[in-house]
Amino acid sequence: MSARIMIVDDEPAIRESLQGLFEDENYIVTQAPSGEEAVARFRKQPVDCVLLDIWMPGIDGLEAMLRLHQIDNALPIIIMSGHATIDTAVRATRQGAFDFVEKPLSSDKLLILVRNALEKRKLTRENTDLKQNIHQQSRHELMGESNVICNVRALIKRVAAADTAVLLLGEHGTGKAVAARLLHLQSKRSEAPFMDLNIASIPDGQMDSELFGHEKGAFPGALHTQRGRFEACHGGSLFFDEIGELSLSSQAKILRAMQERRVQRLGNPSKIPANVRILGASSSSPEHMLKQGVLREDFYYRLNIITIQLPSLRERMDDLPLLTQTLAAEQADLLGGEAITFSESAQAVMADYKWGGNIRELRNYIERCHILWPSELITAKNMPPLDATSPTKTVNKELDADGLENNFNHAREHFERSYLQHYLDKHDWNISRTAADIDMDRSQLHRKIKHFSLSQMEKKE
Repeated sequence: MSARIMIVDDEPAIRESLQGLFEDENYIVTQAPSGEEAVARFRKQPVDCVLLDIWMPGIDGLEAMLRLHQIDNALPIIIMSGHATIDTAVRATRQGAFDFVEKPLSSDKLLILVRNALEKRKLTRENTDLKQNIHQQSRHELMGESNVICNVRALIKRVAAADTAVLLLGEHGTGKAVAARLLHLQSKRSEAPFMDLNIASIPDGQMDSELFGHEKGAFPGALHTQRGRFEACHGGSLFFDEIGELSLSSQAKILRAMQERRVQRLGNPSKIPANVRILGASSSSPEHMLKQGVLREDFYYRLNIITIQLPSLRERMDDLPLLTQTLAAEQADLLGGEAITFSESAQAVMADYKWGGNIRELRNYIERCHILWPSELITAKNMPPLDATSPTKTVNKELDADGLENNFNHAREHFERSYLQHYLDKHDWNISRTAADIDMDRSQLHRKIKHFSLSQMEKKE
């Protein structure tokens, strides 16, 4: 996909000249006449690199750079100036500029600088992704040694090589997205893109543009040409979670793209190659969706060449100890501290629970335990309620001997909730000041507020 560049300069002739230069190199270019406008446009439509004049009416380039980096601290910004001094150049680079260039601008130098800036951004993103993958490796694995999950992994390995459409079925939280990624990684398409489409996040009126792309001016608001998911995923795999949420019209268009392996951008009659492997998933049974009329028969039969059923956690409780240990180590890596451990009595309680949210619910529960009792042994007596929707009991401002809880877990929660409410009220709900006063990390304080459902409405008079 073409990189996006923003040119920020108060001189229209310079903006137009640079836009023509970079569009000739197939970049997507936007303009802004001032620093304020650049920041406003970046909030609405982020770009990959900014060329920023330093002397402009309103806020200057250095202030605009500061505000842009508050939104995206990895954004490469090249400062331009016709009245440069060594001190200005040094100050710009110290404050985070990728580079500094003097006017009149050299086209060749600018092209090289932008190319290098984009390459650095790409490497930074890849490094960030690599770290996330290392810390969250278990999110991309189907963990467990039970027969049922071993059979699923073996089936994925066989099906991955077939390069055909696959339908993944299973309850919420069973790992359908993980299975889809494994199908891609073990296929001959593994070097090509894998895209996970969150259907619920895309308004139906924007689905065609999202899937197939559009040309500049194809509809009101189409300010530039945009590739769709099919085109961007050419040679790779495209995963649709909850296919029943696709409109019948979108299902028909996806079916046509699957059959023709070509798509059309909105506003362009020509066909574009789109050799994409489609992976679909649903937590509802296809028979139910067909009966309800939310799933087209032809789309279903084209997608349902191979079906893989992901087991619920209840069907593989033998994996619970291994899952618990692995997820506890994951939370320790993500949140810091030592991994929590669960006693046999706690594991017995967990084994009797229904786990309606499956692995996702288990992961969330272990995260809650890690936040509340980091590095501790979780037992049947001190473990938090397995059902996260269990109401928190009302806390008295003070607990006298007669009012003390006889359950340590409840007493601890009561104290923490009252303690945090007191200091939040004391500092008028200023999170930074509260966290500093009680010597707690801000992110941990946010998690505590969410866990205890605290709000400023509860402020004591």
